[in-house]
Amino acid sequence: MNNEPANLAARMREPAAAPVRPTSMALHPAAFGGCIVACLLASSACGSGSAQSAAVPVTAAPASPACPSGSAFALSLVSDRGGQPAPAAAAAWFARHGGVAGVPARGWREASRHGRGATVRSGPVTLHVVQGPDGTWQVDSGNWCS
Repeated sequence: MNNEPANLAARMREPAAAPVRPTSMALHPAAFGGCIVACLLASSACGSGSAQSAAVPVTAAPASPACPSGSAFALSLVSDRGGQPAPAAAAAWFARHGGVAGVPARGWREASRHGRGATVRSGPVTLHVVQGPDGTWQVDSGNWCS
């Protein structure tokens, strides 16, 4: 058996006066995770202006004091552009594509408007919609009152 690599490693020594010591080129786990996050952020931005943005449910919360036996949700919007032309249209789109069960597809009416936000209702469901910089509307939260 040839022990040349092992013997070579044993004979090689770092010079005492070496100004820089070679280090491992392995990627630190935190840097690797940062690269993954950067890639995900970059890929989520691709095409964000061309289609309705996806909404990801982030939390379920207890209902408001006015509706003690209901439930609520909040969303994290991927984009603030590419929504619907009106608050009720945003609610109808969300009912079909938002992925939250129990949201009625029809019967939405605007209950109030405040700045760049509005509240729409259909039956026991109330949705909050926000207006993006492009003038379109998207659902960002809602609740059911039973």
